[in-house]
Amino acid sequence: MKRAGRAATVVVPLLLVLCVTTAWATEAELYFSADSHGESRVTKVREGEQVWIVVYDPDEDIDCDVRDKVWTDIKVFDAKTGAHIVWKSYKSPGGDAHNFVFGDAQYVPYKGHWPGETAGWTGADYLEEIERGAGLFVSSRPFQIGTRVKYSHDGRDHAHIVGPYDRASGGAVAPTDFQWGGYLYADDNDAGDEGDDRVWVSAKPALSPPAAGKAIPGFVDAQTSPVPGRDAYLPNGDPGALNSAYMLGRFENMDTLVGLYADQDDPSDVALALAKIEDTEAEIRWDESVYSDGNEAATITIVDDDENLSCNDIEMVPVFVIVNPGSWNWQGTKATSASDFWGLNRWGGVADIAGTPAGQSLLWCNIYDSGMYIDLGSRQPNKEGTYYIQYPTADSDQLVSFDTLSDSGITRVMFYATETGADTGVFKLKLNSILRDLGFRTLNVRDVLVAYYLDPNDQDDFKLSLAYISEKKHSSLRFTDYARNSQSLFWLGRDPVYVEVVDENANQEACCPERVVVQVVDPHEVDDTEWLILDELSSNSPVFFTNQGMELLSVWDALGVGDPNMDGGYSLELDNWSLEAFNEDSIYVRYNDVKYTDASLTGLGDRDVATAFPPAIESVRSANDVAFSVFEVADTQVYDGSTVEMYFLDRNGNRVSGYANSDCVFIEVIDPDQNEDTMRRERVAAFWDGTAGAGQNIPHGPMNYAQNHLDSCGFLDSKTHIVNELLGDTNIFDAGTWGKIYILNPRNGRWASSDLFETGTNAGDFVSVSCVDLVSQYECAPSLGVLPGDTILAAYQDPSNHSDIAWISIKVSVGGTQPVEGSTTRFVDELGMPVSAYVEGDLVYVRVDDPTLVGAGTVPNAVTIDDVTFDLSPLATASAGAFITEGIDLASAGYAAGDTATATYRDPGDSSDTSSASVPIVAGEFSVEEFYTAPNPFDDVVRFAYHGAGLAETFSVSVYDLAGHLVWSTTASDVLSVEWDGRSNDGDALANGGYIYVVLASSGEKEFPGKGILFINR
Repeated sequence: MKRAGRAATVVVPLLLVLCVTTAWATEAELYFSADSHGESRVTKVREGEQVWIVVYDPDEDIDCDVRDKVWTDIKVFDAKTGAHIVWKSYKSPGGDAHNFVFGDAQYVPYKGHWPGETAGWTGADYLEEIERGAGLFVSSRPFQIGTRVKYSHDGRDHAHIVGPYDRASGGAVAPTDFQWGGYLYADDNDAGDEGDDRVWVSAKPALSPPAAGKAIPGFVDAQTSPVPGRDAYLPNGDPGALNSAYMLGRFENMDTLVGLYADQDDPSDVALALAKIEDTEAEIRWDESVYSDGNEAATITIVDDDENLSCNDIEMVPVFVIVNPGSWNWQGTKATSASDFWGLNRWGGVADIAGTPAGQSLLWCNIYDSGMYIDLGSRQPNKEGTYYIQYPTADSDQLVSFDTLSDSGITRVMFYATETGADTGVFKLKLNSILRDLGFRTLNVRDVLVAYYLDPNDQDDFKLSLAYISEKKHSSLRFTDYARNSQSLFWLGRDPVYVEVVDENANQEACCPERVVVQVVDPHEVDDTEWLILDELSSNSPVFFTNQGMELLSVWDALGVGDPNMDGGYSLELDNWSLEAFNEDSIYVRYNDVKYTDASLTGLGDRDVATAFPPAIESVRSANDVAFSVFEVADTQVYDGSTVEMYFLDRNGNRVSGYANSDCVFIEVIDPDQNEDTMRRERVAAFWDGTAGAGQNIPHGPMNYAQNHLDSCGFLDSKTHIVNELLGDTNIFDAGTWGKIYILNPRNGRWASSDLFETGTNAGDFVSVSCVDLVSQYECAPSLGVLPGDTILAAYQDPSNHSDIAWISIKVSVGGTQPVEGSTTRFVDELGMPVSAYVEGDLVYVRVDDPTLVGAGTVPNAVTIDDVTFDLSPLATASAGAFITEGIDLASAGYAAGDTATATYRDPGDSSDTSSASVPIVAGEFSVEEFYTAPNPFDDVVRFAYHGAGLAETFSVSVYDLAGHLVWSTTASDVLSVEWDGRSNDGDALANGGYIYVVLASSGEKEFPGKGILFINR
């Protein structure tokens, strides 16, 4: 049985009592479920799947006789893309408590209960208890994690969107499950062509004039206009009057969904849930590696399970095919006309029959539909919305030519591969005739057919496959390390990249070392490419090598200090002989057997794309000698869908979970792929994507309103976050907005950005720079202003992989930074059980129970005996918060029989919390001189003890009334005394008067009996 079922079974008997109380609080739990009963908890989801939102919060079970309903605020979002749940919680069909409906700027989700006077509208979103008295609430409807525009035979309709939507395609739509999601980093048509701007995709044509009546998507700066309007537009839909409205956005594979719930009756009770959108690596292959000629049929197969969005529909994905890519390059006005996949990905190929460069990048929203159509006549199969390139023909001024079906050389290069069946995740592109279907009259022997697949919703998932006409006798190409060992996995910052080419044809002069050129490409949406020069290993050698390894760096520098005039740490620079990439990217290298001009070779690597980018081809040795190789950039995830390698730390650097009781907290993040320099400690800046503290974590990062700093201390809560009031609106250090790494009190909106420093060289373990105060005794000192029971959140986003997002939460102990209860200290045995004395020479153990240290590891120097300190470690056999020392040899410190040892504990997070315990040291030889009772008479508790030496292994006591009836007895082990409270074995208080006691103390074979009279006098 799942978690939900157990919860219902366990809590119902308790709720029968608690439901009638008026003041009872519980801590809420939030998670996602694959079913409407909350029994199938999921932390990994796939696009196209539906999930229910589940809240376990027993104090919302206000009526044990019915299934309660709760109208409240739920937030689920993808901070990378901006996709955000559509949660409509209304008081009535007319709107919320103030009659505002979803879409109004003033709308806030309604909060109320049913049964009760505050019941909401059942036509809106709410949570409902799975059964009466359960305290487990499930959303009234599921939410779909992504979809496509629609399912049809037309591949242009198969663009990822966050929908679903409730109006017809072609114009404004109203998303019903998720909205927004069109955010990415790109060039916002500013002075440069860099991708350092956080933007959202708009229906407004901005990149180039519309082609054939289609509106090519543009970008809107997210910093100047951080929140788009409510209406959205389908890809290439009619922008209408709202020509700046955003288009329907998307989720992205590997992104993290963050869910937040705030108890409507207790704003300090905030629950957090995480889920990972699953990602699979694609495969692509031709059905043959060599085709006898171009008249053959061919099939390209793509396997990509995460593109199987619907198990009930046959779907499509785009695939690109280019013949002999890179064997020519256009110059002058056609310099941005693609000759390979890199150019197509960056500039979109050509837009008309004249070969005008299209000027648009391949994005998630247009990769299925370019918005273009070029009439090629009936000479080759064509499709509206495809992509085209212009091959050079015999009458062009290029050094090579192609025999294309179109006289202009304009040829379709994008096709749709169709799923082999519903729910297979296998897609096939079938070419009946390679020549005709690819747009050629003839192809030459050894021509290279290159099929490219770029996952439409995960551009770090890139694959290619090669096939050949008639025969394969081509150069070889590979990535290597410095020793020329083949490599397929490289780490950012750590591994320089080397390339080797073997080409007999390029060794033209046996006397002299020569050079060749390769192009290295990262096809990710914010991509880099570099043209590298390889030197011949020696005279008359067919082997060429990059003797100087190319740096592999991050697109976004973690320090937040990038290239001049760039936002934050943006560091992508073209033509610098360094490759800037993201974790998990696929990188390919291409070699063409051509000779480039000397001027071009001189201009490579000079950081000036106007000189030789791409380099000019001087002559062609073999136009169809093309070779490729691919490597992957290594990646680790702080949150991988199962575990979160992120922690809160107390002032002493100890990890804390459950409850924090320190007066301040640090955060720790374990992210090995951020260890980009094994020789130094590194830093990850809280604002790695912004300058002067103005980050770009829009729309789901924390804000900082000036209005909240207008009081004497500067920590007002008068203006809340425009998107989500739980995300923070007041930077306590007033040092910027939209942070990427921060600690937050969602109850009052206070937050603090936090840089992270690596704990050591080559550690991959990062800890925040300063301890953020939860509260402060000093007036107006920056703090999160916690109150008893507050929930504290912390957020992290990896600058080298923007999908790697992690959140954690922790509760602050009741009483703010004071303990829930004071610590206790005891002397115990090695198992943690209390002892009354130690025999001379025994090892001594000290146990401390401190609920404020729950989740902590070793607590150094916490216990003191005679000015000597000892460490505490978690006691595995006890509940959380229990700690014990190692065995302490007091004999070496001079303790002997008759001495008393005292241990003192001081809470490292609360100097006012101390506790102590004392214990006697007794002789090893056991003897009893006499027994005694004290006090005698007694009115509360009497102690039976003895004068003598050593520790009684057993000590039995029996008490009789004066008539000889046994009224009470007990036996204790390893004690010096036994206590009695004057009650019978049945628990009844005995009458005043005299009683006879009989005692027996023993150790080994030695036994000492005794008896006497004692009196009760209450």
